[in-house]
Amino acid sequence: MSRYELHANLSEKQIESDLAGYMGWISKSTPFRLIDIDEQITGSDKMMLNNGFAFYMQFKKSKGLKSISEIASSTRKNRSALEDIREFRHKKHLPDDPTLYFKLREKAQHAYDYQHNILLKFANQAYSQAFYVAPLILDKEEYYRCLFDSANRYVDFPFYYYDLQYHVKNWISYISYVPILKNHISIIPHESVNTCEHYYSYSTVGTDIGWHSPELLSERPSRLSDILSQELFALINNTERFVPLNQLYGAITSIYEAGDITYNSSLLDDITDIERLQVFGRELYKNYGIRQLICAVNIESINKLK
Repeated sequence: MSRYELHANLSEKQIESDLAGYMGWISKSTPFRLIDIDEQITGSDKMMLNNGFAFYMQFKKSKGLKSISEIASSTRKNRSALEDIREFRHKKHLPDDPTLYFKLREKAQHAYDYQHNILLKFANQAYSQAFYVAPLILDKEEYYRCLFDSANRYVDFPFYYYDLQYHVKNWISYISYVPILKNHISIIPHESVNTCEHYYSYSTVGTDIGWHSPELLSERPSRLSDILSQELFALINNTERFVPLNQLYGAITSIYEAGDITYNSSLLDDITDIERLQVFGRELYKNYGIRQLICAVNIESINKLK
C-alpha cells in the first residue's frame, strides 16, 4: 500500500449485511415495507401488499487517499491511477483531506456484462431505482458506533405520524437524520462502461462526486439518507409509480434482458408475486452481487394517506 493510501478495515459483505437488515427493520410499522430478497413474508403481508417499486443496491467498501498537499504525487510514467484521482480533486479544489473512493468491480468470468452496467439498467426506470452504497467511514469500530447509536436507531418510526398522516414540514423524513444512513454515499450509475478501470471519488461528507476519467458529477450531498428520502417521498407523492406486483415482476425482468439469470420455472409455481420477485432477486445477487429490495405497499391504504 502506498504512503498516500488510507487503510479501511470494513468489508463489502459486512456493510451489505448490516444495511440490508437495517432497512428492513426501519420500515416496520410504516405504510410501506422494504422487503429484502431473504426476508420471510408473513401471511398478512401476502394478503395486504399488492403494489411495489424495486430498489437495487451495490454495496461497496470505501478506501481513502491522502491529499497532494500532504504527500506529493508521483511523476513516474507507470504510476497508479489513484494518483490521477488525487490530482483531479486537487486541481478542482474539491475536498481531499482525505478523498474517499471505490473502483468498479471486474467482470466475472462467466458473466454476461459488467456489474456496473447491470446496475445501470435498473437506474432511473419507471418502476425501479439503482445505486451504489458505500460508507463515509473507514474504521469498523467507528462504523458500528454509528450503526448502534441508541438515540437514533431505536425509534418507533422512521416517519412521524399524526392521525395516520405524515406530519413533517415539507414532507421531510426522519430518515434524513438517521446517522447510519447519513454516513453512506449513494451514487446512481450514469453511463455504461467496457472496462472496470473506472473510479468514483467523493468527500467524507458525501459531496463532490468525481468520475474518473475525470468528470465532476455533482457537488451536492448524495448520501443514502438523501437518496432514500427523496425516492420514498417521490413514490408517496406519485403513487402511480407503485405498480401491481405481478406487473413489477414483468417490468424488471424485461429491463434486465440478459441471458445469464436462469432458474427452474417450477420455482415460480404456487408462490406469491412478492416471492416471485424474490426468486429473481436471489439470482441477480448470485450472479452480480446486486441486492434487491422491494418497496411494497397496499395501494388503497397508502392513497388514503395523501
